[in-house]
Amino acid sequence: MKPADLQALPSFALLGPGFGGAPFLLLRDLQAQSCANAWLVFARFEDSGASALKLTASSISPCVVEFGNKLGGLPIALAASDYADKVEQIREAIARGDVYQVCLTLRARIAGASGAEILSLMCRRGVPRFAAWVRLPDGSEFVSASPELFFETDGRLVHAEPMKGTARPDAGGVLAASEKDRAELAMITDLVRNDLAQVCQQKTVRVENQRRVLQLPYALQTVSDVVGILDAGKGALDVLAALHPGGSVTGAPKPAALAMIRELEPSPRGAYCGALGLLAGDRAVFSLLIRTASKTSDGWVYGVGSGIVYDSDPQTEWEELSVKLGAL
Repeated sequence: MKPADLQALPSFALLGPGFGGAPFLLLRDLQAQSCANAWLVFARFEDSGASALKLTASSISPCVVEFGNKLGGLPIALAASDYADKVEQIREAIARGDVYQVCLTLRARIAGASGAEILSLMCRRGVPRFAAWVRLPDGSEFVSASPELFFETDGRLVHAEPMKGTARPDAGGVLAASEKDRAELAMITDLVRNDLAQVCQQKTVRVENQRRVLQLPYALQTVSDVVGILDAGKGALDVLAALHPGGSVTGAPKPAALAMIRELEPSPRGAYCGALGLLAGDRAVFSLLIRTASKTSDGWVYGVGSGIVYDSDPQTEWEELSVKLGAL
């Protein structure tokens, strides 16, 4: 199957290997359903986890997707004349003790592209772990090349994988030595650990791995591993309600970071930084929708962001955004 073959379908979800193990899974004809019957779950960044959209499909099947070899670039525009000012506002808030870290994001614009073309471009150097192309029944559409596992459940076991810290592929030594990036990840790991404690048995939530490196074709990322055992009667949807929106795309403490995001960002994030999950029996896998493009009335917008702490330098943060544009 070629990506363009899906262009005419009214609704579908094409999910990469991180969701179900197959090269891709294709869910056709999505329909809103009750919690008990849901296969696919989607929450925009601004949604509460408890009010996430729950869907079933007329069919779900593994498939192989053939991407063309001749892939040109897309016209991408990223501009923010006031970016440095916003970084400084966050630093001032940190200095006052209002917040410790804020994930500040921008929107790049992509003109003249289809979802099939964006997905093909994102997969040209290998299929991202949580690649996804989704068209919802209301016509909303997004394409994601997310490398980030938001969380997964297997029975009552839960595992979250917060991600903070980015460097170019040849800068592993710099990333490993960066105390700023180490501190960012530690803050968000602690936030996720506390969020998971809401739905887990006492004293079962632990940090299994404080910091390790994921190697992507265009970047290096650092992640941690947080695990726990769910309380009796709790499942994946309870975890989503406790964790969403994800700490790695908000900041800490979460309420104060969200307040600054609403103040500084000119438009809602929507699908970008939201959550997408596949439910299969007592197993569930949710990605955090970073590296994600959303369709609008006049093209596509692609979100990029970074965690701002007191030590942040606007130019260095801008360079990190450029690295993340490498997914396209």
